[in-house]
Amino acid sequence: MASSGITSKRTRFTGAEFIVHFLERQGIQVVTGIPGGSILPVYDALSQSTQIRHILARHEQGAGFIAQGMARTDGKPAVCMACSGPGATNLVTAIADARLDSIPLVCITGQVPASMIGTDAFQEVDTYGISIPITKHNYLVRHISELPQVMSDAFRIAQSGRPGPVWIDIPKDIQTAVFDIEEMPEPAQKMAAPAFSQDSIRDAAAMINAAKRPVLYLGGGVINAPERVRELAEKAKLPTTMTLMALGMLPKAHPLSLGMLGMHGARSTNFILQEADLLIVLGARFDDRAIGKTEQFCPNAKIIHVDIDRAELGKIKQPHVAIQADVDEVLAQLIPQIEAQPREEWHQLVSDLQQEFPCTIPQEKNPLSHYGLINAVAACVDDSAIITTDVGQHQMWAAQAYPLNRPRQWLTSGGLGTMGFGLPAAIGAALANPDKKKSAVLLRRWQPDDEYSGNGDRQRKSAGY
Repeated sequence: MASSGITSKRTRFTGAEFIVHFLERQGIQVVTGIPGGSILPVYDALSQSTQIRHILARHEQGAGFIAQGMARTDGKPAVCMACSGPGATNLVTAIADARLDSIPLVCITGQVPASMIGTDAFQEVDTYGISIPITKHNYLVRHISELPQVMSDAFRIAQSGRPGPVWIDIPKDIQTAVFDIEEMPEPAQKMAAPAFSQDSIRDAAAMINAAKRPVLYLGGGVINAPERVRELAEKAKLPTTMTLMALGMLPKAHPLSLGMLGMHGARSTNFILQEADLLIVLGARFDDRAIGKTEQFCPNAKIIHVDIDRAELGKIKQPHVAIQADVDEVLAQLIPQIEAQPREEWHQLVSDLQQEFPCTIPQEKNPLSHYGLINAVAACVDDSAIITTDVGQHQMWAAQAYPLNRPRQWLTSGGLGTMGFGLPAAIGAALANPDKKKSAVLLRRWQPDDEYSGNGDRQRKSAGY
């Protein structure tokens, strides 16, 4: 096959060759996975590509997390692959993790030949059925003619609206089948976000301008709007809190930053929230670890909720103004209608609460202590370093102490909370950022049994990055 689908003039392809050519046209440069019998035709085609580099993981779950590390740092869909049966089931945790944290992935797995589906053939599982609840969308390709549309749709869906993983299950005989295609599909583009009402923008602006004790509440859905988020906070003088997934959207030392809220946030932040008369919630989902008991969270506050996902609006807390839209597009219309206000009384109360309930970090200068070690690590790298963590108490120590100052700097498993995430995510971050001298710093807890070994020997793999 030709080495690059971008320049190829071919019109006849096997299914496997088409997949690789499409990935090339989509701009994919790295694919991670583990080969197996049912996906070997794709691997044969991949071996002929001069554009795509394959990273061999030690476990399919690790392949999924390597892909996550790439997607989390650059915001573009990343690709992981596996064979049928155990290869596919080993990917499930990483894909479920991506679904809960809204990470754009395209997962490609092999399947037994189409004629053998349903016969309990060797390494056959119902990958399509298994992946329904853990993906944004999934496909079982039944005929080679479906491949162009399926591949294009998968990348479009993964990156449009609320990002998420898309799973494509491809029987082996479809990978080896031959078909003619007159024109290769164009690279899939992100779809336009839903339109929103100007009336809702005016209502939101009026509520913000009238509020005496407003708080800006940021979630992971603001990842692509850091400049406008900061502009809104500074113009309206909004004390700003962030969920675990939004850390870094406002620099840790920014005077308006309240840090993280919830069970692992500062006590003062949670008390400040309870005093608020307005919450401006951007790209957050009111998860239980952030708000605790729903009925007791900010009982006196009105709520403006902006989220790209309609399902999140009113799911946990009923908003007074709900806007389904892209956060950056909403802020572009909202900020010009916001009045600059000092809000001196509110900021004095915030300061008083912070003094009454100070956020003290024990032994922060002792490098042999938990927090001191995190501070020592931060002192060894510059602000361009990407930080990944595993899951456990150390994850919260890092969230509380590490000076996170920009979006896409902080990679952690939030919704699913998966141990074994940190190292492969760091590998993925390094692959996506090869120009950075210290591209990924892994913070992990000591667990000698399964946190690493359960995902295979990825420690050895990391030596190359």
